[in-house]
Amino acid sequence: MIRVRSLRDGALLTREGPEALRDALSIPEPDWISAIAPDADEIKALCDQLKLHPLAVRDALSEEQPPKIEDYQDYIFFIVHTPVKQAHSQTRRVAVFIAEKWILTMQTTESDAMDQIAARVEQAPEHLIPSPGALAHVVIDHMTAGFESLTTDILEDMTKLEDLVLGDPSPSSMEAILRMRRRVIGLARVTRSQRDVCGSLCRLQHAALTPEVMPYLRDVYDHVLRVFELLESAREGLAVTRDAYLAVVNNRLSEIMRTLTIIATVMMPLSLVAGVYGMNFEVMPGTKNAAGFWITMAVMATLAGGMLTYFRRRKWF
Repeated sequence: MIRVRSLRDGALLTREGPEALRDALSIPEPDWISAIAPDADEIKALCDQLKLHPLAVRDALSEEQPPKIEDYQDYIFFIVHTPVKQAHSQTRRVAVFIAEKWILTMQTTESDAMDQIAARVEQAPEHLIPSPGALAHVVIDHMTAGFESLTTDILEDMTKLEDLVLGDPSPSSMEAILRMRRRVIGLARVTRSQRDVCGSLCRLQHAALTPEVMPYLRDVYDHVLRVFELLESAREGLAVTRDAYLAVVNNRLSEIMRTLTIIATVMMPLSLVAGVYGMNFEVMPGTKNAAGFWITMAVMATLAGGMLTYFRRRKWF
């Protein structure tokens, strides 16, 4: 679906279809063209009317494409991501083509982020529609805004995970650490590329990016850079948490092995005494003595107590 938003006589005019695209481009005033899951005919119309490069269109419709930016002289093409709370994906992407007189946003599916941007445009069309650069800033800023709150949630989850690891670690703790690490690495990879996109936009010399827009783009760049640094810190923190988990588990295992070793060591002489008196000889010292059993028990208890006292003095337990 192709939707064209134009400012005519101070009012926002919204039309749909390839015909609306041809009519909008016939008038030398800026327009916002939105393409959502375009079919083959709509893609051909966009390529023919806007002179889009086929490789850029292919990247714009690829779900696996990370954030990127390319300068085609007549227009700038870039892809940005926004976080989403879904089980199968952490981010959703939008492709943006920006020229001096128009801006095109392209998606493969509907998204709440673009709906919110459209609502923002409808509130102030006189400020955004005439300036493709200003509208591009709104798109990037809105798509990036969700990363900070998502990163804050990750840091809070990390704090809880650290408390769990230091308090009562379990095998599920390591699974949680690995899941969160995979999540952080994926977001860090996206924000790293998005940081490069914003940095390149701040440095590009293009008619669509007016000097008035540059300070806002630099602000978005600072925002993305801060999020990326937080994610890098989170990844380092998860490595520390993983090491702490392994250290706690190893210490617990060492305590268990030490306790078992002490028990086995104490039982060795007792087993020796019991083994000696368990041999089938007809004549053995103490076997005819009525107090022989209690004497043997006393000797074994003395041996065990003496060994435990020695281990305690050596601070082995």
